[in-house]
Amino acid sequence: MIHAWQGYKNYSWGANELRPLAKTPNSQNIFGGSQMPATIVDAADTLFIMDLKEQYKEARDYIEKNFSMKKSTTTLSVFETTIRFLGGLLSLYALTQETFYIDKAREVAEALLPAFNTPSGIPKSNLDVASKHASNYGWANGGQSILAEVGSLHLEFLYLSRISNAPIFEKKVKKIRDALDKAEKPDGLYSNYINPDTGRFTGSHMSLGALGDSFYEYLIKSYIQSNYKDQQAKRMHWEASDAIQKNMIKVSKKSQLTYTVELNNGMAQHKMGHLACFVPGMFALQAVNEDSEEKKTKTMHLAEELAKTCHESYVRSESGIGPEMFYFNDFDEATSKHGENGYIQRPEVVEGWFYLYRLTGKTMYRDWVWDAVQAVDKYCRVDSGFTGLQNVYSPNAGRDDVMQSFFLAEFLKYAYLTFADESLISLDKWVFNTEAHPVPILRN
Repeated sequence: MIHAWQGYKNYSWGANELRPLAKTPNSQNIFGGSQMPATIVDAADTLFIMDLKEQYKEARDYIEKNFSMKKSTTTLSVFETTIRFLGGLLSLYALTQETFYIDKAREVAEALLPAFNTPSGIPKSNLDVASKHASNYGWANGGQSILAEVGSLHLEFLYLSRISNAPIFEKKVKKIRDALDKAEKPDGLYSNYINPDTGRFTGSHMSLGALGDSFYEYLIKSYIQSNYKDQQAKRMHWEASDAIQKNMIKVSKKSQLTYTVELNNGMAQHKMGHLACFVPGMFALQAVNEDSEEKKTKTMHLAEELAKTCHESYVRSESGIGPEMFYFNDFDEATSKHGENGYIQRPEVVEGWFYLYRLTGKTMYRDWVWDAVQAVDKYCRVDSGFTGLQNVYSPNAGRDDVMQSFFLAEFLKYAYLTFADESLISLDKWVFNTEAHPVPILRN
């Protein structure tokens, strides 16, 4: 963490991210312009949790003096801004109780509100903060809103409403939740695309990886965040979980590996994304909240089998790091020999093992995290930070030269917390947003 932070500070302070090989700033069009300090806001709570006092103070002081939504000069992603910036600021408030973080968080959320001005209340993906113009991606089934994006605002907006006494934010996400609840779902499954005008699902592409993932994660987490009072979130999660188990979980013929599929017009695509490896953590959280021992055992077994498959995607590569996507077919078995085999510092696999270590106590999961950390340290560390890999099966074939803000926010935090004392961020008191920013379970 110190190495990653120092590299960012030396070569791209105040910019989105770092290109560690070029030693120049990296800009992504999701952040709303090159002056939005994604890495600082995303990494600050990790620095605080790791007790890196000096580095945390650098981040804190920068946010207090310099962070402003006025620096957003181009279109930003409503979803990414919520999970990274808003989530990061809310976590910092929760951890430190410094009230300026509430003001900064509120500034972010207020800037995002124009994206919610649709007939259904389902927000659009992109927003130009200055002009207040919201839009969707043309590639998203002809301009639809995306399930993972609209369904992953709940934890943040709800907590912000509670700490700032501003009901508007909670109202906005409640409206989204109600629309998703009401929308027709064939076989109980949620399509990846939803029309922001009608509130109806369009197309029939279902995925637990990209486009779908964090929506599912937020149902169980909203139930936990509400101190187990949000009955709508509970019902929607368990219904979705049943539909997933019935339609989207398969076992491979060769190695008997349990994996998730994507569905396209009812046809299973036998591939699982690195992103979908958050699912073991989701099922593990479900397992400990089941109402019978039999269900607990069954759901935890599923979580562990899926975690094992994600582990196989790591150990079957030369680098010991899993690919972006892995397949189950005549050529591949939890591998991706023919493409989509890069690594962009994704945290989901380690996240799943973190939950399983915490919730089962099995040291195997801790060992798996350590193996992954060592592989990343071996193949991704460069002079001034960490990069991704072009091909996990050929680790010397080149790097992508980006240090993602989520590498500091998620990968390193989940890895650290797997070894830290469990009381540091206890799962009895905290729930993580999809960018690994912890927010408190609401007790009162």
